[in-house]
Amino acid sequence: MLAPFFARPTGRGPQEVTFLFSRFLAWGAAVAILPACWAVTRAFVRTVPGAFFHPPGSGGGWVLVPEGWALAGGAAVYALWHRLRPPGFLYTFVHEITHLLFGLLFGKKVNRLVVSRESGQVAMSGTNFLITLAPYFFPFFAAIFLAAGAVAGWGAGDDRFQPLVSFLTGLALSFHVIMTFQILATSQPDIDRGGRLFSWSVIYLMGALFSGGAALAAAGGGELGPFWGEFIMEIRAVYASAGKVILEWIRIGIAWTANG
Repeated sequence: MLAPFFARPTGRGPQEVTFLFSRFLAWGAAVAILPACWAVTRAFVRTVPGAFFHPPGSGGGWVLVPEGWALAGGAAVYALWHRLRPPGFLYTFVHEITHLLFGLLFGKKVNRLVVSRESGQVAMSGTNFLITLAPYFFPFFAAIFLAAGAVAGWGAGDDRFQPLVSFLTGLALSFHVIMTFQILATSQPDIDRGGRLFSWSVIYLMGALFSGGAALAAAGGGELGPFWGEFIMEIRAVYASAGKVILEWIRIGIAWTANG
């Protein structure tokens, strides 16, 4: 089983104080992440239309570009699949494999991987919040399909495989998002270890970057550059605004203290 990111002590004393301090830090980190969540949302709102829709007056006929239809078709196919028979074992397998891969990326030693229809476990030498939360924000199959599509396109020398890659990526993203929402509706130790506000903030931010980036890449990748430009611009603006508000609060607090 994964080592806990925050393990709650059972007794009182210094360990309890350390735990409470860790949770306070996690809450503070979550508050610091929330503006970035707003920034990534605004960046996508500004770039998605250019990636998936024909420009007004272009005479494209259909509203979505071909890659957009393929992506939406793949998402719809998985939604139907999920409605008929949710692939619980497949999700459990991918969930634990993602823990394992991120553990290896951070240099952890993996001792055991166990996956069953009901649950799964990965035993490794240590963890951090990215390893713990990775299955909730990293679309494993979408990354594989995009990588395979890039290799196939490079080998073929053209984009003949792009519609298939877009369809499979849409299917994979739908699988990831639907199963993640379903699993987050239940009590998850991975989420509780870091606190729900912190965990959900990280999942939203990283999930938007990975899953949203995968969707843009599946649509041809033309808007990936503009998206990152918008994201950086929004990050600067939102944190600059937050900084001004904090400084104003500090100024008011100092003035109130001095007058008191």
